[in-house]
Amino acid sequence: MENLRPICVLVSALGGQGGGVLADWMVEAAKHAGYPAQATSTPGVAQRTGATTYYFELFPEKHTDDPIFTLFPGTGDLDIVAALEPTEAGRALEKGYITDFTTVITGLERVYSTAEKMAAGDGTINEKPMMESIESASSKLIRLNIEELAGSSASKINAVIFGAIVGSGILPLNMEDAEHAIREKGVAVDANINGFEIGYNAANTGGSPNLEDPEKPFKEPPEYFKKLIHSYPDNLHQVMGHGIAKLVDYQDISYAEKYLDELSSIFELDKGPDYKLTEDVAKRLALWMSFEDVIRVAQLKTRKGRLNRIRRELNVDENTPIKLTDYFKPGREEFIGILPKSLSWLVPKLKILSRGKGLALHIPTGSFLGFGLLKILSSLRFIRKFSKQYAEEHEQIKVWLDAIKAAAGIDQHLACQTAKLSILSRGYGNVRIEGQNALNKLFDNWKNKLDLDPEKVLLEVDKTLILAHANPDAGPTRNKLN
Repeated sequence: MENLRPICVLVSALGGQGGGVLADWMVEAAKHAGYPAQATSTPGVAQRTGATTYYFELFPEKHTDDPIFTLFPGTGDLDIVAALEPTEAGRALEKGYITDFTTVITGLERVYSTAEKMAAGDGTINEKPMMESIESASSKLIRLNIEELAGSSASKINAVIFGAIVGSGILPLNMEDAEHAIREKGVAVDANINGFEIGYNAANTGGSPNLEDPEKPFKEPPEYFKKLIHSYPDNLHQVMGHGIAKLVDYQDISYAEKYLDELSSIFELDKGPDYKLTEDVAKRLALWMSFEDVIRVAQLKTRKGRLNRIRRELNVDENTPIKLTDYFKPGREEFIGILPKSLSWLVPKLKILSRGKGLALHIPTGSFLGFGLLKILSSLRFIRKFSKQYAEEHEQIKVWLDAIKAAAGIDQHLACQTAKLSILSRGYGNVRIEGQNALNKLFDNWKNKLDLDPEKVLLEVDKTLILAHANPDAGPTRNKLN
């Protein structure tokens, strides 16, 4: 009796994921099984900038005097860490809660933090080293791909995690105790019991397989391109295939062929052993060539599966009606961008459409009329190659590629840094215009600058990249680049 200690569980959840209900289930299940238990919560900042943690203790001795529980978890004391979002498991590791006797249970579906969303370019956390560190530090890691496990059912992540906690065998609870707790709570009973069983079985079979990047898998190119791609080094196949698949979806096969033609001219100049320059250009060229004009935005807004993704994020099942409204604020440049340059006069120079402003539109995408309007816009891909924005973007792309080629003849590192300057061609309206103006200014008299002082050019390129990343919402000129 003297050697007994409580079994300690820490649950980390974001707003809306049902962490409080999960804590209630654990307490009720322990009570039903006859064990003293207690749960406390420490609120964090709501909806992703922080998380609420729930601390649960169960004393593994029935019919004992009232044990004394603690209110907060202690480092080195936790038997289970359960995270409803994977980076919250990483946060627990950072705080020292995960040790060599801790079992970690985590969902794999990401909810991106504010810091990740604010970054210029890809600011998302690399999950692979984080998961490797958690697995190395813990006694056992159980990963749960909720979408794959639950399929089309209405099961919620908190019920699946509850099943995995009980299924891990660390708590002296069984399925009967857990099902009683779910019924007693009375929240979506059938769906939550189903979710509990899914998590319970998953824990007993080791959880989901390790996915290196479940949110961003490489797309396969059409069969026609696979032979062409395999003429390049192996380490370029995935990124090139993904770029081709993206551009075929964006426009058509001939557009993807244009991408390969441009890339081949860079590959011929790439002297690096790992072909880093070609890889960098392959990523950035595909992204730039798929610039988000009005047609592309409409295509993305009517993409198959978008509504299901929104329902998942809101924790709303398919039987619950939702009203979806998309907000747009296009300026004159966006309107004339999809027209041939010779027809730009058709869009009047109204003050409301002037640079830096725009026409506020609220389109009910969830309605037949709103969805139909966007679907018609998305079908206008056939006119894109004749549009004003297409001509301007490809003129800018040519200037950028020529600058990379000129730099590659002098220094491979400078060429790679020059490739990264494509980040300035980002966003919409004023930000994009200012960024491309900054590129034109930097590339003006480029070859002479390289001949005179390539080191000075490298310093200028590095400075430009630092300023471009410093403020993702401002154009470079407002970052005092000039």
